[in-house]
Amino acid sequence: MALSTVLDSFPNQRVLVVGDVILDHYIRGSVSRTSPEAPVPILAVEGEEYLPGGAANVAMNVVSMGGRVDLVGLAAKDGPGEQLRDLFAATKGLKATLVAEKGLPTITKTRCMAQGQQMLRLDREEVRPPQQGTIDRLRRQLSGLLDRVTGVILSDYGKGLLQPDLIAWIVDEAHRRNLKVVTDPKGRDYTRYRGVDMLTPNQKEASDASGINVVDEATSGEAARIIQRSVRANALVITKGPSGVSVYPKGRPSRHIPARAREVFDVTGAGDSFIAAMGMALFSGATYAEAAEIGNMAGGIAVGHVGVASVSLDAIRARAEDQPGRRKICTSGELVQACRSHRHHGNRVVFTNGFFDLLHHGHVRLLEKARAMGDCLIVALNSDKCTARLKGSPRPILRIRERVELLSALPFVDYIVVFDEDTPMSLLREIRPDVLVKGGKPGDGIETAVGHDIVTGYGGEVRIVAVEGESTISEILARAAGGRRKPKGQPGDT
Repeated sequence: MALSTVLDSFPNQRVLVVGDVILDHYIRGSVSRTSPEAPVPILAVEGEEYLPGGAANVAMNVVSMGGRVDLVGLAAKDGPGEQLRDLFAATKGLKATLVAEKGLPTITKTRCMAQGQQMLRLDREEVRPPQQGTIDRLRRQLSGLLDRVTGVILSDYGKGLLQPDLIAWIVDEAHRRNLKVVTDPKGRDYTRYRGVDMLTPNQKEASDASGINVVDEATSGEAARIIQRSVRANALVITKGPSGVSVYPKGRPSRHIPARAREVFDVTGAGDSFIAAMGMALFSGATYAEAAEIGNMAGGIAVGHVGVASVSLDAIRARAEDQPGRRKICTSGELVQACRSHRHHGNRVVFTNGFFDLLHHGHVRLLEKARAMGDCLIVALNSDKCTARLKGSPRPILRIRERVELLSALPFVDYIVVFDEDTPMSLLREIRPDVLVKGGKPGDGIETAVGHDIVTGYGGEVRIVAVEGESTISEILARAAGGRRKPKGQPGDT
C-alpha cells in the first residue's frame, strides 16, 4: 500500500492507549555561578512547563497525527494528577480514563534544564502493581472502550500497571474483536507480552531481553529469533536510534530501515512518537514493514525537538513525500515546539514576514541579514488568499507552493509558516520570537514593523533592515510591462 494512502487513513482511526501515565515537569533556567554553600551550580529559574509523558505522550501523538484516542491509566487525585486531567480536558480528540488508587501517587518526572542541558531529574513515584480492585475497575472501563476503537497500543514504562494478567486479558479481548495490539515493552521478561501483534524494543532492551549483545544486523537477527520464541508476535521491530530500525515479520524476510532524522536535539519521547505513528499505520492497513517505516519517520522528526514532543500528520506526510519545498514548512504548533527546542539550547529565534512574491535580490539580502541576527530564521508567508486580498489583481504572481519552494532553497531560511490573516500578530503572540525583523527605508523606526509592540512587550527585540535601492515587485512588474523605473526611494512592497 502506498504510504500516502496509509497516511490518508490516519484521521479515521480511534486508538486505545493503555499504560503508565506520567506528568513531565520542566524547570528551565540559566547557570552563571556556583553556590557558596556547596560545589554545585545555581539554576536561575526562568520558566517551567508541564507536559503529558509516558503513555500520555503516546496519546498526544495520536491526536497530533489526526486520530482520536481513548487513554486509560492510573493517576491520583493529587496536584500532578489534576494537572494531567486539565491538560487532557483541553485536548480535542482525547478522552482520558484515569483511575486513582489510595496511596499510589501520580508519577511525576521533574527535569532541571540549563542552556539546553539536563542538570538533574527528580522522580516522584511508587512502583508497584495496583490492587485487584483497581484492575477490576480498569477492566470494566476497557470492555466498553474496546468496542469502539480500531486498534490498541500498550505503553509500558515499567511502573506497575501492565501486569501479565492484564496484558493477556487485553490481548484476548482485542483479538476477539479483530483488533491489533502494538506494544512498547519494558524489562527483561517478554513472555508477559505473548500474543501481541507487534513488539517494539529498542536495541538495549532487545539485548537485555535476549541475552545477545546487539551490535550489528547478525546479532540483531539472533536476538529477534530468541525474543520471538517467547512472545510469538506477528512482527518484532528493534529500534536502533541513529542506525534506524530493523523489522522481523513472522515467516517473512527481515528488513532494515535507515534513520531519517536530520538534526538531533533530544531523544526524549521519540519512542512514543514512533509507536504512535507505527500503530496508526498498522491500524490503517499498512504492512508491518510499512508501519515501521512510517514510525521511523515520526521518530526522526521527534528527536528534532527538546523534551517530549507531538509529531503532526503534516510533518510525517512531508517527510514521506520528501519534497524539498516541504522540508521547512511548519504549522504554528510545530514552530512553538521548534522554538522551545532552540531556546533550550540557548539559541535566538528570528522572525520576519512578507509576501515574497517574485523572489528577488532585495528579499535575499533581507533574509540573509535577518538570519545573521540569531540562530534560526522563521519566515511567515502570506497565503494566496491573503495576498490577493491585500495586493489585488494580478497578485500573487507565484502561488504558495512555488513561493515555499523558492524560500526553502535558501540556506539561511530554517522554517516557513503560511498564514491567512492580514497581519502576523497571532503568530507573534504564539511563537514569541526573540527578534522581529522587517525591511524598510533608512531612518524608519521600529514602530513601522507590524507587531513591534507585542515583541517588545515580552522583552524581545525589533530590528529594521534598510533595503534602499533594492528592486520591488511593483517595479519589476512595471519593467516587464515596458514601464519606467520608479524614482529611487519610492515605497515598494515585499
